[in-house]
Amino acid sequence: MKLQTIAAAAILAFAGAANASLSNFESGNSSVAFVSYDNVGAVQGSVFVDLGFSFNDFIPSSLPGGSVGNLSSENTSVVWNFGNNTITKNGVTQSSTNNFSAFAAYTAAAGADAKWGVMAGNTVTDVLGNTSYMATGKPTASQLTQQADSSPLQLVAPLYNNTNAAITGSDDNGSYFAPSAADGAWVANTAYGMGAGNWQNNTKWSTVTNLTQLNAYYLYADGTEAVMGATVTAGADTTGLLNGKGTFTLDKVAQTLTWKTATFAVTPSIPEPSSYALALVALAAIGVATRRKAK
Repeated sequence: MKLQTIAAAAILAFAGAANASLSNFESGNSSVAFVSYDNVGAVQGSVFVDLGFSFNDFIPSSLPGGSVGNLSSENTSVVWNFGNNTITKNGVTQSSTNNFSAFAAYTAAAGADAKWGVMAGNTVTDVLGNTSYMATGKPTASQLTQQADSSPLQLVAPLYNNTNAAITGSDDNGSYFAPSAADGAWVANTAYGMGAGNWQNNTKWSTVTNLTQLNAYYLYADGTEAVMGATVTAGADTTGLLNGKGTFTLDKVAQTLTWKTATFAVTPSIPEPSSYALALVALAAIGVATRRKAK
């Protein structure tokens, strides 16, 4: 759910609604979600976390639906603290209620085979007949061609519906821990396009270890891709970023997920000579008025 819809969520919560609804891929602008799963070995589990932003919030400004100043722009930092249920954007705590407690329950149960990624998308075709997605990692050209409407990725949309039904509480942004494959919101369900053999397992997921990093990409079903958070300012600081581009960093120990883009110092503008002249005239006028008052 988007952070901007807090007031509506509060009204629903007061009315007794079970939870603030997720927007799925079929809405044309899905909620952005952190997802992780361990489907190997005796101990398994998965988690889904609503990150409180939408797909369009990450689309590069150069593409349809994107805007200047969104989360793919430079000088952007967002921290999701799953431990204390907060979201901080550029150092400012966002005004929303969150319940990310499922993350701790999941990591306590998941083994060394756990994988993670961030997903969002739009299965409503545009004027060119394309659907589009957000995925972490970097697909190859051949993998991108598998993003036709009949591909497994299209089937991710039901995951949002099932998770939405499983999340309880009136929080704006919630989470859900599925302890086994028998759970209806089990992330690694092959019906959601996350089984072995499809391209998401090779490009979208990364092992859940401390300080794992992934880039994020905007993907068209026709095979077009664009990096989210690409650096455009010469000399911008890309320290700590994967491949010098917008980066998601998972800190399993601190229970945080961070999205960061390149930063650069904003140089103060130098006033034009005419501005100095106007300032001097104003100071002179103040001086004259002060002297008249004194007399």
